[in-house]
Amino acid sequence: MNFDNEKKQALHKLDKSKKGHIDEQIRSLIEIINQHPDYYSTSSCAGRIMLFIPAKKKMDAVWLFTSHKPIKISDIKPYLDNLPKKTVWCRMEPPIIHIVARNLDSADSLLKIANNAGFRRSCILSMKNRIIIEINIPEKLDAPIAENGELIITKNYLKTLIEHTNSRLEKTRKKLKNLERLFLQQHN
Repeated sequence: MNFDNEKKQALHKLDKSKKGHIDEQIRSLIEIINQHPDYYSTSSCAGRIMLFIPAKKKMDAVWLFTSHKPIKISDIKPYLDNLPKKTVWCRMEPPIIHIVARNLDSADSLLKIANNAGFRRSCILSMKNRIIIEINIPEKLDAPIAENGELIITKNYLKTLIEHTNSRLEKTRKKLKNLERLFLQQHN
């Protein structure tokens, strides 16, 4: 199958994803990338803050709370008042985007743009059947907050942790906007 047909099929599936939509905070960037003849996205996340119970396999982790926007302690209070008898972590995950490029030249061009926008962990993931690029940054923050149904941190530390997760999430939003701006500059 050729690139254009693969792109058409992938974008059709993207609209019918399990989640049902692209994160609002990354939608315009994904639409701009998908309009370019040399690229299409296969998956994306705008970054999020979450409370979860980890597992050996990522797919087995239990998400208690997730938000793609900055949060307040009041947003997670219902989950803190009813903690499971497991270890609960607070995590801020940075944005991640998977994009297929038409060829190595277009992949190289996109990687340079991503790097200039601050996405320093971007790379080519695969070149076997398709050239798949991952756009990523090392802005993740992880901290255990509860064990056996009890908080293991103070309320002041929790407040500080929320401030840091929100700050990192906002920092990544600026990098997403910068990526969008640089992509448009390069391809208009």
